[in-house]
Amino acid sequence: MLCRLHVINYALIDDVQIEFGPGLNIITGETGAGKSILIGALGLVLGMRARPEVIRTGEERCVVDAIFDLHADHPCLSFLAEMGIGVEEGELILRREVLAEGRSRCYANGLAIPVRALHALGKLLVDLHGQHEHQSLLDVDRHVDFLDGFGGLEDMREVVGAAYRGLVERQDRLDEQEAEAKRLRERRELLEFQVEEISAAALEPDEDERLAQERSVLMYAERLIEAAVRLETLLYQGEDSIEDRLGEASRLLDEAVGMDGSLNPRLEELNALRYGVEELARFFTDYARHVEHNPERLAEVAERLELLGHLKKKYGGSLEAALAYRGKALEELARSEELDVCVDDARAEIEAAKARFSELCGKLARAREKAARRLSSDIRKALGELGMPSVAFQVEFNRRETPGGIAALNGRRFEAGPKGIEQAEFHMSTNPGEAIRPLAKVASGGEISRIMLAMKTVLAHTNSVQVLIFDEIDIGISGRIAEVVGKKLKDLSQTYQAVSITHLPQIAKMADRHFSVRKEMEKGRTVTRVQALGGEDRAEALAKLMGGEEISKVTMAHAREMLRQH
Repeated sequence: MLCRLHVINYALIDDVQIEFGPGLNIITGETGAGKSILIGALGLVLGMRARPEVIRTGEERCVVDAIFDLHADHPCLSFLAEMGIGVEEGELILRREVLAEGRSRCYANGLAIPVRALHALGKLLVDLHGQHEHQSLLDVDRHVDFLDGFGGLEDMREVVGAAYRGLVERQDRLDEQEAEAKRLRERRELLEFQVEEISAAALEPDEDERLAQERSVLMYAERLIEAAVRLETLLYQGEDSIEDRLGEASRLLDEAVGMDGSLNPRLEELNALRYGVEELARFFTDYARHVEHNPERLAEVAERLELLGHLKKKYGGSLEAALAYRGKALEELARSEELDVCVDDARAEIEAAKARFSELCGKLARAREKAARRLSSDIRKALGELGMPSVAFQVEFNRRETPGGIAALNGRRFEAGPKGIEQAEFHMSTNPGEAIRPLAKVASGGEISRIMLAMKTVLAHTNSVQVLIFDEIDIGISGRIAEVVGKKLKDLSQTYQAVSITHLPQIAKMADRHFSVRKEMEKGRTVTRVQALGGEDRAEALAKLMGGEEISKVTMAHAREMLRQH
């Protein structure tokens, strides 16, 4: 709800503050007093175009503040939260300043925001109907929303939206799988070659170290045999060998033990050395027999080591790394085969999901066509009651056919989204013989206000915007039609907060709050003043609407009677 509007230095207004209430708020006053100026000021704080010409003559800037009370699930709250703007106890304060040099500043609850954000907030808060552009019913993108709300199709559309989102998720997963499958297919030949190359080598852990040792022995076989023979001779077989010397030492120590028994452990140690030398000599004898000079084997080992070196360099620097690479390559090849199966399954699932989505879209499309016929009938009836009996109204559906469309209907494919396969647009003709055209191009002024009043009445409870402003709604009407317009506004104000400018007492009498706008002279300058009316002041305002400034007793009595009847 719009609670308060505070306007400073806007056109003829120097400083005006209006406290609006729930229900129907009526604004009356003489022509040129500044009624529409108030609507212009409100449009300014809702993000409409700002021009420095609106600043009161002689002032540096104009300021407009608007205070709104938002219910707990108002769509503005999530929009504000995304911008990091807090709202305490549902109160939203919008502020717009226009400076003489042409710049403007916008604020929401004290925080600066861009004008486009203010404009977006304004569209969620207020509908201005009259010679303004701030009208949700003129937003073609929302026509299908109004139609669905009127027809009670929200649940059906939510099912369509869920099916669409599920289809998009499946398609996204398929795209990822296909991309990976393509990448793996492109690598498959290389991976198969690499696996075969490593497998054919029959690698064994630490094989390179063992072969390097064998190659060294083969390269130095003759020198190793010679060294082994000489060592065996020095240790055991030769004259004056180490074993001979140790034998002589053993005999000497054995004699010493006979003289000093404490030397016996040393005798044992010495004999152990003799046995060790003997064992070592036998080893070198055996070693010399087994070492062979084999050029063929040396060539084989060198060739094998060259292969192992190539594989190590190519696959990670070691035989373990090469074996690990082979394992990963095998896993990747297996994944490629699995992906091919998964992709086939996913494509089948998507085709089934598309068929289900298409079925749901077709069901929603048929329901919309049925709702569109009822909506057209109801709006024509409502407009007839408002003095526009010759109006033609219909809902035009736009469905974009394309070979690649995800939804199929009657053998044809269409583009589709979470709202189904069609966009809806309201079309109208206000006079017989005129071509039916988009709603936004049909009428202006009071006529568009009556059209919007009729549509809002029919589409009650289908719109999140809870504040409706009607400017010039009574242009070209009088008598019975004015009475009907007043009742329609009153009925509408049970669902929305409504603010209407009027010149007709039949409409003004319906007000829950009545404001009078007048011009005054202060210090030689014209200013606009706004006064909330009650009691006799209201009766007097109605009398002026009926009879002008000169109010007779009869006119005054009639005005009081109108208020009593209401």
